[in-house]
Amino acid sequence: MYKIKFYPARRGDYPVKDFIQQMDKKSRAKIWRYIALLEEHGPNLLRPYADYVRDKIRELRIRIQTGNVRIFYFFFLEGNIILLHAFKKKTQELPEKEIEQAKKNMEDFILRYRQGEFEL
Repeated sequence: MYKIKFYPARRGDYPVKDFIQQMDKKSRAKIWRYIALLEEHGPNLLRPYADYVRDKIRELRIRIQTGNVRIFYFFFLEGNIILLHAFKKKTQELPEKEIEQAKKNMEDFILRYRQGEFEL
């Protein structure tokens, strides 16, 4: 079993958790089910649930009633999954700006962890 952790933004909020809370009840329930699958299966969770994006970044792929949701994450140290960034996907391709945001969040997380700002 893996441990799910939410990326804590420097301003003190948790962007992925906040994104999920903005969804309707049915969508939230489905997103939490997919996160539970990720927690249980880790890197063995493959398409259609999850996929590799680039570098260390992967995506959780969730179809909800109003479209598609993507949650970017990466594996960190032993058994930790860090949820970095979430958005509603509106195009066929993954938007570069969304990938870049996830990458920035990942780099920020690693830096702040190494500086001892938080523990896992």
